[in-house]
Amino acid sequence: MNLLNEDNIVHIFLNKIGDIVIANLLFILCSIPLVTIGPSLTALYHCMLRTVKDNNNGTIKTFFRAFKENFVQSLIVWLLIAAAGFVLITNMLFLIGNNGAASQILLYGSCAILVLLIIFTLYIFPVIAAFANTLRALSRNAFLLAFIHFPTTLAMAVISLLPMYMTYQDIELMPLYACCWFFFGFGLTAFINSCLLYRFFRKLLPEEE
Repeated sequence: MNLLNEDNIVHIFLNKIGDIVIANLLFILCSIPLVTIGPSLTALYHCMLRTVKDNNNGTIKTFFRAFKENFVQSLIVWLLIAAAGFVLITNMLFLIGNNGAASQILLYGSCAILVLLIIFTLYIFPVIAAFANTLRALSRNAFLLAFIHFPTTLAMAVISLLPMYMTYQDIELMPLYACCWFFFGFGLTAFINSCLLYRFFRKLLPEEE
């Protein structure tokens, strides 16, 4: 009978697993047009932050509400990030083939900007998911939080990027990795990052949120 108790640790664990899997599938479904990856990622983080807080009352309803409420801001941010990333990577590929001193300086500068863009990307969607403000203020706060909590930023970068890098490095196990990403990979990554972020997000959130 204790296993049927909602406060039982097994029940809580299975609920969190269920939230991660459902949110992961919804994220993939809503990201299919590609231009909606930003809103989908914001909705995913909104669900995972609520799961960490034990305040996720229905993952499907929570996901689509967050997707709708944050659609415009997340879409604008995602399109700007995608455009900036495309320009930076194209520029770096061009500069790699040049051996001049000026080209090397520009290459290092492009790499530095790309790192800043990655850091910004790690934080901006969770920040949009957690806080209501203007896009300028949210972007500023994302950068401030990233550098104030730099060890957390490094941990999030490893958690987010290393599994993706390993996926593309091992061709033989690609089907297995693809299956993992499809069912829980993105959701689990967002959940772990949300656990790290919620430690200082909760100090900034209003009491009723």
